[in-house]
Amino acid sequence: MNILVVDDEADQRELLGGFLKKQGFAVILAADGAQSLTIVRIENIDLVLLDQRLPDINGDELLPQLREINPRLRAIMITAFGAVEMAVKVMRSGADDFFEKPVDLSALRERIQKIEQEIMIEVDADAVNSILEKEQKLPLKLVGSSAAMRDLLSIIRRAAVTPWAVLIQGETGTGKELIARLLHLLSPKKEHPFVAINCAAMPENLVESELFGHEKGAFTGAENSRRGHFEIADGGTLMLDEVGELPLGTQAKLLRALQEKTITRVGGSQEIAIDIRVLAATNRDLGQMVKEGNFREDLFYRLKVIEIEIPPLRNRREDIPELIDTFLERHNITNVKFAADALNTLARYQFPGNIRELEHIVQRASTFCRSSLISAADLPSEVRFPEIDPQAKLNQHLATLELRLIREALEKHNWVQTQAAVSLGLSERVLRYKIKKYKIMKS
Repeated sequence: MNILVVDDEADQRELLGGFLKKQGFAVILAADGAQSLTIVRIENIDLVLLDQRLPDINGDELLPQLREINPRLRAIMITAFGAVEMAVKVMRSGADDFFEKPVDLSALRERIQKIEQEIMIEVDADAVNSILEKEQKLPLKLVGSSAAMRDLLSIIRRAAVTPWAVLIQGETGTGKELIARLLHLLSPKKEHPFVAINCAAMPENLVESELFGHEKGAFTGAENSRRGHFEIADGGTLMLDEVGELPLGTQAKLLRALQEKTITRVGGSQEIAIDIRVLAATNRDLGQMVKEGNFREDLFYRLKVIEIEIPPLRNRREDIPELIDTFLERHNITNVKFAADALNTLARYQFPGNIRELEHIVQRASTFCRSSLISAADLPSEVRFPEIDPQAKLNQHLATLELRLIREALEKHNWVQTQAAVSLGLSERVLRYKIKKYKIMKS
């Protein structure tokens, strides 16, 4: 990571620069705003450590100019000790954080390492989105720019290029097959077959035949030899959706196929070599199934070399407006849009059916609304008046209430955080923390 240190005090500049170089960062030093602007124009700077008081300009005034040159530039402000009001001012200017002089170098290192991780996630997510813009092989596109979604894209990019098995976990309606298709698309096997099978939809007496194929006469009705999904996917990727539904006997044969990289058709004796990457998906707790004796422990660990957890929609609520626009476009619904009160109501809903449920809500609301503006009144009753989950813990109820009150306060005060914080009886810094915690974004 390339770091620019901007400070007019030579001792402070050299201290910070020397410390960061010892941490393995590439460091460039600047004594004033003019120098920093020149450097950012010609160098690829990731992070700037910016003194608030410079000879030619204040840091909070300089940062927007630096960001105009490099919109992705991250920033940490350095302020005078005890200058709380100034700290608030620099945070409003868009800084990621601020440190008071004398700077706690250990805390600074930790914060920079966190920012470095965030930057790498951004790079991964942008790379995936760039590929998706060029490719037309996915039936649906991944939608969302929330932190949770970008974290997911980063994990997918790094996992896709490996040959390891991946266990994709997520609630119903989160898009597990879409993630599996993306893993295949980004992998070295992308020119080979992608085969997805639903383990829950296969009749138990035909599961092995579906997976491994069968020879002619292997059972009643087997009039011809037939390849199974393993052979069809040879050279490519096989997705086992709802893998937790496989019978224990079939689990043992699946494990052997994965270990030996060979399969034998039902009724046959010849071993057939296969070269596939297996992606397994489930909405069940396989670890608990192992404890209960309903899923083989050795197969569980064979499938979860890499584990990907898809966040539920309630954990990425800021993506809801973008998802709605996508669904309206997908279904060629051009004559309506969602009003602010409808979006606010949806933002408070828990979405047990996740993205699939949101799509159905969009379809229903656009069908039955009587104007071009869909209001909260047009939403299904279960969305407007959700029942309290009796299984939810107290802290979940309190978090839901806190999220609603914070959003309402922000909307009431036109998203001016200072005023919203006063109305809530919070400090502005605490409010910023909670906004980040709940991933609250302006609709």
